[in-house]
Amino acid sequence: MRQSLYAKIFLWFCTTVMVTLIVTLVAAALVGSQPVGKRWMTLTQDLYAHTAVDFYMSGGSASLERYLDTLERSSTVQGQLLDDAGRDVLGRPALHDASVVLAQANRSGQSRIRLGRVWSAASPVSYAGRHFTFVMVLYPARQIFDGTFARSMLFRTVLGFLLVALCCLLLARHITRPILVLERAASALASGSLTVRALPQMGGRQDELGRMAAAFDHMAERIQTLIQTQKQMLGHISHELRSPLTRIGVSLELLRRGENESLEQIQADLDRLNQMIGEILELTRMDLQPGVRAAALRVDLSAMLKAIEQDAAFEARDRGQRIESHVDTQCTVIGDPALLRSCFENIVRNALLYTTAGTPIRIVLRCEADWAEVLIEDEGEGVPLEALPRLFEMFYRVGSLSERNPKGTGFGLAIAKRIVDLHNGTISAARVQPHGLAIRVTLPRVLS
Repeated sequence: MRQSLYAKIFLWFCTTVMVTLIVTLVAAALVGSQPVGKRWMTLTQDLYAHTAVDFYMSGGSASLERYLDTLERSSTVQGQLLDDAGRDVLGRPALHDASVVLAQANRSGQSRIRLGRVWSAASPVSYAGRHFTFVMVLYPARQIFDGTFARSMLFRTVLGFLLVALCCLLLARHITRPILVLERAASALASGSLTVRALPQMGGRQDELGRMAAAFDHMAERIQTLIQTQKQMLGHISHELRSPLTRIGVSLELLRRGENESLEQIQADLDRLNQMIGEILELTRMDLQPGVRAAALRVDLSAMLKAIEQDAAFEARDRGQRIESHVDTQCTVIGDPALLRSCFENIVRNALLYTTAGTPIRIVLRCEADWAEVLIEDEGEGVPLEALPRLFEMFYRVGSLSERNPKGTGFGLAIAKRIVDLHNGTISAARVQPHGLAIRVTLPRVLS
C-alpha cells in the first residue's frame, strides 16, 4: 500500500482537501452568518420591542400574549417583555438563552445583540414614564446548508469527507490508469510481445501521459523494426556466408586430393568473406549507435573525389573501363572525412562491378551556395524502375545483376546511405537513358 502511487495520490488529495475543508468549517463556525444576522437583529429588535410595549400598554396582557404567540409562529422568535424590576409582565419564566445579553443591556442601558448558536437581543424601552426591557431569542433554522451552524458539524464533516473521497478516488484513478496501462504494455513488451501498443488504450488522451504513451509506442515500433531487421539480417548473412564457405570446403577437399588449382578459389572466397564481415561490422556499428554524430571537420570534396578516381582507375583499367571525372570545382563540406570517403568509394566500386567493359563511369561535382552534389553515373545494364527504392537496403541485389556478377555483397549502397543520413544529406538513384544507373548524393556545404 505504501509503495502504491495510486494510494499516495489518493491520500495526498484527500489530506489536502480535508485540511481545506476543516479550515473552511472552522472559519465559518467562528464567523457563521453573523454579518447578516447582526444586521437583521439590529433592524428588527427595536421594532419588535416598541410594538410589544404598544400592545401591552394599549391592550393589556391578553393583547401582548397574542402578539408574542403570533411572532413566534411566523418568525420563530420568542419574545418576552420585562418590567423595570426584571420580571416578565405575563408571568412567564425567564429565557435563559437571553440572560447574558440582558445583563449587558441592563449595565449599559442600551440595546445589545448576541449571536452564536442562538441569537438573542435585549432592548430597553421607555413608555409614558414606565421602563421596560424587551428580550427576544431566535433559534435559526436547523438545515444542512443554512450557514448558521446551529446544527452539529459532525454530519457536515462526514458528508464533506465522503464527497471529497469520491472526487479524489476518481481523480487518482484518472491519473494512475494510464500509468498502469504503460506498466502492462512494458511488461508485455519485455516478455516478447512486440506488437503491444499503449496509446489505443488511453481513450484519446492528449495530455502528458498521452504523449508518454505515444513515445512508448514509437519506442516499441522501433524495437520491433530493429528485431525484425536483425532476424532478416541474420537470415541474409547465413545465406551469403553459406556459398563461399561451401566453395572453401569443396576446395579443401580438392587440395587433399592433390589438386592445387583450388588455392586461388579459396583465396578469392576468403577475400569475399573478409570484405563481407568488415561491411557487416560497419553497418552494425552505425545501426546500433544511431545517436552518434559524425566528426565535424572541413572536407575538400574535390580533393577527396580526385583521390578516389585515381584509386579506382587501376581497377577500371583491368576491366576495360575508364573513369571520367568533373570534380575541379572547389567545394568544402563539414563532415567525417573517413566516412565520406567510404561512402563515395562504395558507390564507385558498385558502379565498377556492374558497368559493361569499354563504357565510362562519370563522377561529377556541383557546388551551390548551401549544398554540394556528387553525381556518379555508369552505363551498365541498369536496374528495373521498381527496384530503385530498394537499392539502399541491406543484402538487396537485383536478380539478373547478382547472377551476372556474384562479387557484390549487397552492402555497399546501404553503407553509403547510412553515412549520408549521418551527415544530414540525401541520396537517390535514377535510371540513365538509354541504360545505366545514376547515384546522386547531396550534402550541406560551407563556403570555403
